[in-house]
Amino acid sequence: MIMRTTLKGGQPVVLHSILTSITFSLLLLITTIGDLTGCSFLSSDRMVYNQAGIHIGLEGDPTIARSHQLVLNNHPLDLTPHEIESLLQPIQLIGYSGTFSGLITKPQPAPLFTPQELSTISKHLAHALREAKPDERVSFSLPKPGVTYSEERTVGSLFFRGPYLHVVVNDHSSIIRTDTGGGDYKDIRDTKGMQLGIVGADQAAAVPPIEEPRWAPFDRVHISLVVKELSARKGTTSSARTKQGRTDSPVSLPTATSPERPQGSTSPEEL
Repeated sequence: MIMRTTLKGGQPVVLHSILTSITFSLLLLITTIGDLTGCSFLSSDRMVYNQAGIHIGLEGDPTIARSHQLVLNNHPLDLTPHEIESLLQPIQLIGYSGTFSGLITKPQPAPLFTPQELSTISKHLAHALREAKPDERVSFSLPKPGVTYSEERTVGSLFFRGPYLHVVVNDHSSIIRTDTGGGDYKDIRDTKGMQLGIVGADQAAAVPPIEEPRWAPFDRVHISLVVKELSARKGTTSSARTKQGRTDSPVSLPTATSPERPQGSTSPEEL
């Protein structure tokens, strides 16, 4: 519809273009509001612990949506803090610092979590696993230990599926990020050359292709560990476990399943 108005000189002025512009702006605004509202309802991220810069939460597991077959995680899962510490303590990593010294020195292995970090977060990870849904994984983000302020953080996620514990690391506070020269705050594609490995006699599991998660684009640094007795733990609670006569002894630690290594991991000798 074309609307006209008449000026004093009697000449008509067409307002069609003005109304079209206003209509388009309103539609764009409504669409944007709808998208934001929809995102808030569709997002499954949940915060479980948020204190002293430590964030433990639950997020939708992207490897499930990307899978060509129906897969679910062993969640909810009841593990004690001590069991979680026993599983995560052997994991170490190496990476390349973005500083000049990092370019000329050999990278040294560092634990994924320090003993103090594990002692602090293990109970919150246990709580998150009890709250997790089968299509969720536990996320973690920790500040750099021993300093008042640092932009470096340890960030990643973990989930249990089948006989495996899968751990994803997106960033680690022990490795200084590459200087972007005043450009972007951080290149999300920069994994700092990180590789994960297991300390001691145990080795990372070589997951068969049919069981290997279909990793998301930024889940490039990951490691898988074999954990026994998980099927008996899925969906149980501490009270139910007591009635069944179970003890709080640690679950079996990872064992080698194949001389092959999964992508994103390395052997203890290489660390």
